[in-house]
Amino acid sequence: MDKIQELMQRTLLPVADRLSGSKILRAISGGFSMLLPVIMVGAIASLLAGFNVEAYQTFIASNGLKDIFNFVNTYSTNMLAVYAAFAIGKSMADELELEKQAPIVGITTLFVFLLVKPTGATQDGVTIANVIDITYFGSAGLFTAMILGVVVPLIYNVFVKHNITIKMPDGVPPFIERSFAGIIPVVFIAFVFVVVRQLCGLTEFGTLDGLIYGILKAPLGALSESPLTFALFCFLCNLLWFFGIHGGMVVMPFLSMLYMQPALENMEAFAAGAAMPNILTNTWWFTFVQVGGSGGIIGLTILMTFFAKSARYKQLGRIALIPSLCGISEPVVFGVPLMLNVLMFIPMIFGPLLSFILSYVATIAGIVPVLNGVQLSTGTPIIMAGFLTGGWVAALWQLVIVALQFVLYFPFFKMMDKQAYEEELAAEGETAKEA
Repeated sequence: MDKIQELMQRTLLPVADRLSGSKILRAISGGFSMLLPVIMVGAIASLLAGFNVEAYQTFIASNGLKDIFNFVNTYSTNMLAVYAAFAIGKSMADELELEKQAPIVGITTLFVFLLVKPTGATQDGVTIANVIDITYFGSAGLFTAMILGVVVPLIYNVFVKHNITIKMPDGVPPFIERSFAGIIPVVFIAFVFVVVRQLCGLTEFGTLDGLIYGILKAPLGALSESPLTFALFCFLCNLLWFFGIHGGMVVMPFLSMLYMQPALENMEAFAAGAAMPNILTNTWWFTFVQVGGSGGIIGLTILMTFFAKSARYKQLGRIALIPSLCGISEPVVFGVPLMLNVLMFIPMIFGPLLSFILSYVATIAGIVPVLNGVQLSTGTPIIMAGFLTGGWVAALWQLVIVALQFVLYFPFFKMMDKQAYEEELAAEGETAKEA
């Protein structure tokens, strides 16, 4: 294990440190985090519109509620790329230490996102000029939103760092000063992307969105559809945690980039009552993989709470049980600790991986339903998380995963608990002798 640890420290850990410190990845992850309220509203609307019970569907269709739910879904989930453009742009500005200019940078990113959209449409042979094509306002436009959310702030930052801005005299209110300071960079950025828009119109793709989506969809789609990609993220996240690095900070930006769009596509299909097209989405991470948090520790927490002989682990289990039911694993990861704990290496690394493999096979076999893509907020407890994303079958499958974790952690925990119990008995004996 010492040789493995030394190899990790020389190779993987420096790479993980650079990834977790990447401003671009942090900006994308932070931007998506800002979208959670809108995503949750869209998720609730999708659930209410797509709940597959015939009597319920008849009821909401007869009194117009389904149209209302779909209306809310249209302006939340189906326009998520619009909000993402602003959120990622602002988040990137914060990473570039443009805090005072961050709102303006976010608005500029949104402006560019809309600027490159095609206008005009033809319906029944009639051309309508003053309409905007919203095809890329939803999941298909997330690639564009992420790229613009990074590129626009980087260009803006060049002007700020080199003081290529309009300077206002002393005494001018700060918000006025910031607004004028943004004129030159925004004019330049607008000019650049007008040119980009016109050049894209000369290609077979027609638009910047079409170009980006056309180029990235195939390779990223292949990555997101492959269970090996998801399994690699699962393995890497928990391996990093074992060596003391926050694996979620490294992995989550990639999960958002690859699996947010498939989740939104499933939400749209669910709301429309259609078959959901994607098995793997980012909601799998919390529903079927990291159940209980990093390391899949809910089984270990139950063991500590109800089966520990040592006072140390029994007390830790009582403290950590409720947080682990809500996917918060830090009390266990740092309290046991799991980091660099050789006894816990196998269940911590391979427990979530095994949970993923079994869940994927069960989904392919039709035992477990395809998840609807509903985005879960941090702290959503197990059972509820399964029900919201896949109904009662998914909720029951979470219990199967908990049982699997319990069994996998059991022999390793018994060894660890026995050692702690003997240490406590020895300490009590020493105390009695001194008394």
